[in-house]
Amino acid sequence: MGSSSRFPVATGDRLSSLPDELLYAIMSFIPVRQAVQTCVLSRRWEHLWCSMPCLNIDQQEFDSTATWFSEGSRFEEFVNSLLMFHKARSLDVFRFHVTQNYGFKVVNRWFRRGIKCFPAVVEISRSANARFHGLPHLGSSSYRLRRLHLVKIALDKSFPRQLSSGCPVLEDLKLDECLLDPPEITSCTLRNLIVADCMTNGGNVLTITAPALVSFYLVITGVGWNWDGVSVNEMPALVKATVCLKQDRRYTSSSPKRPCKLLCNLINVKNLELSGLQTLSILHGESDAFPTFSNLRTLLFDGCDLSDDFQMLGCFLNNTPCLEKLTLQCCKLPEGSKKRKRMENPKRMSIKCHDSLTFQCPNLKLTEIKYKEDDVHQLFGLLSGIWRNLRKTTIILTKA
Repeated sequence: MGSSSRFPVATGDRLSSLPDELLYAIMSFIPVRQAVQTCVLSRRWEHLWCSMPCLNIDQQEFDSTATWFSEGSRFEEFVNSLLMFHKARSLDVFRFHVTQNYGFKVVNRWFRRGIKCFPAVVEISRSANARFHGLPHLGSSSYRLRRLHLVKIALDKSFPRQLSSGCPVLEDLKLDECLLDPPEITSCTLRNLIVADCMTNGGNVLTITAPALVSFYLVITGVGWNWDGVSVNEMPALVKATVCLKQDRRYTSSSPKRPCKLLCNLINVKNLELSGLQTLSILHGESDAFPTFSNLRTLLFDGCDLSDDFQMLGCFLNNTPCLEKLTLQCCKLPEGSKKRKRMENPKRMSIKCHDSLTFQCPNLKLTEIKYKEDDVHQLFGLLSGIWRNLRKTTIILTKA
């Protein structure tokens, strides 16, 4: 309360009587233009914005108020003034979103000015119609950086080196639709990693080395998959992993050049989600021995290709001794499933057992299956043989 006593406060103005730290916390929830406008409230608020530890600069805020800032130059003038007069020695959050095209030097100057304030969190993004901008060299300003989220940002050859040696406390990294050249992510401190729809110049292998990772989320989409492959080093502390390999429907010939072979380095994961029709065949080479997932508790297949009569599914179930829950969600079944007759009551149908399929998964307690109506007969036919040795398993069926 000591800081507020220096300013006369209007009677009944309980908000202005709060200490600076609480007012900064309140201001962190509003966009930067509104935060600056609080200077007109009273003398108490006149200079608060100059020291607020959270800068949330979003050009969309100005785009929606064309009567005030009808030209991009007004936004540029505002940002230049904001960063010039802002005097906080360090930032808790530096967030910047660009919607229009600006010269590289202009945007780079804004990014560098924010990063020089030693932010703990950096979130930089651009709209689809704005040109690619690069991430300035973090330098010594990254020693406090805990979270780095980048959307549609170009990352050059200096980025892997900055991650590995210049960010000693970085725990949370998100790269969404970024250009990685080279595609390399190395960090001994990362605990959460998201790589979604990123690109490379082609002919490269996405290499990830993050031994402390707890959560891993990978989405790859694009013509020709845009990658020669994906290489992930062992992650002994991994709790949850999600891998999604999506094919661009406009290009039916799109396919990876060789298997990603990720599974062998995800063996310590406890919760695994795999999605995409081709995911299972791509993630594991046919000639390799299937790995054992000793810690896996939950397994989800979303839209995966099981048309091999569940042979790949059998590999998982026979190599997950601690698996407790299995979810099959709208997966692709053998072609013969569409030729079967629809049955009004699938519980009463006569079904053909696949005696050759025997799964050994003693701890599997729950299996959830979301299926398409056309696949119901073949589904029950396969399940009757597959699950005959899994008597502790409860099967829940839901029509998608």
